[in-house]
Amino acid sequence: MAPQQGGAMDENAEVRLSEREIDRLGILRRIQKGELTQVAGAKQLDVCERQVRRLIRRLKREGVKVLVHGNRGKPSNRRLKETVRVQIQKLYVETYTGFNLTHFREMLVEREKVAAPSREVIRQVLLQGGVWERSRKAAKHRLRRARREREGELLQIDASIHPWLGEGKPDIALVGGIDDATSEVTWALFAPAETTEAYFGWLQEILIRRGVPGALYGDRDSIFQVNNARDIENLQAQGRKLETQFGRALRELGIEWISAHSPQAKGRIERLWGTFQDRLLNELRLAKPQDLLEANEYLHRHFLPRYNRQFRVPAVREERAYRPAPCAMRREAALCWKETRVLARDHTFSFDAQIWQVMPCAIAPALNGRRIEVRRTLRGSIQAWVDDHRLTLRPAPAKFQHAPTRAPHGALATRAETSRENYRSRGTVLKR
Repeated sequence: MAPQQGGAMDENAEVRLSEREIDRLGILRRIQKGELTQVAGAKQLDVCERQVRRLIRRLKREGVKVLVHGNRGKPSNRRLKETVRVQIQKLYVETYTGFNLTHFREMLVEREKVAAPSREVIRQVLLQGGVWERSRKAAKHRLRRARREREGELLQIDASIHPWLGEGKPDIALVGGIDDATSEVTWALFAPAETTEAYFGWLQEILIRRGVPGALYGDRDSIFQVNNARDIENLQAQGRKLETQFGRALRELGIEWISAHSPQAKGRIERLWGTFQDRLLNELRLAKPQDLLEANEYLHRHFLPRYNRQFRVPAVREERAYRPAPCAMRREAALCWKETRVLARDHTFSFDAQIWQVMPCAIAPALNGRRIEVRRTLRGSIQAWVDDHRLTLRPAPAKFQHAPTRAPHGALATRAETSRENYRSRGTVLKR
């Protein structure tokens, strides 16, 4: 029989060949007919010329079966022994019914002292024995969530990490938010990375330009909520709330935070990033911004106004849900990093690897031992507050100032050095 797709037959015996083996047979036949040289055939077969000659000789003598591996059809040497297979099936039925596969394997090793194979091998053994049923989880039924009715009632926020400045440039973060009611991009900005500072900067623009939104909807990133078990234990031990700096700022501003449990839950902003990586990326390639400042300028002056005019939809209700924004002082007090410190007896405290000195205060003259609130603002300034009063700060001098070990050339030796020299002249060793 002539070779057919998916199999080949020899005149003397039936041999089934794979697609790859059929291709190899065709190359060897062409070499036999002289249509292809042994050198060219060896390159196509990815073997040496010597192996080609060996295969042709065996092909003439034994037929096409030389192309089939000798172990085909034979049980693998690594195959689980039949006695072990029966033992595993019997143990599961008689003793470990209802155990999950991982737990069952652990019991085989710990209690039964069986050299258990992998979890997948155990599953196949139980399936073949008819003691394990395939279980498929039903797809979760999802319902489309209706849009919020008023503008500013809910903003979806997220960041897209991408080489926005062009191929070969480092990845940067595009932090932004979209209104759930209107699909309007409320604000977006480029930042070196997705950080608390970037989201503080974004929220500050929202407060200035629009007001206080009702709620923010985002993922469960550590910027928004405490996820680390050690951080949770530390905060609980200190009696503090389980909130991040961003979460604390939202609480002080009266903004509700809603965590999404999947990317699909905040699909509106996920789709927005797909659109931006198609449209904005191409426009930035034409604009050729050299840094974040130029990229933000193009984004704010050209792209966002045009995008919102084209894709914004009207809200169901005309009235806006934004509340009046707080004053600049209150915004600065919320959008900052806050820590609690206890003043030392010399009215100093440590913050950001720096010792700070609190200057005398007429309103609260005795502050040593008092707890104060230390803030680092978005502008980078360090502030200290007690109750509602801001304290005056300055960098504290170093605690220890080491004197030079030798007196300057031409200067008089100190009294201690003179005394030391006198002891040395008498052969007395000073003990330190």
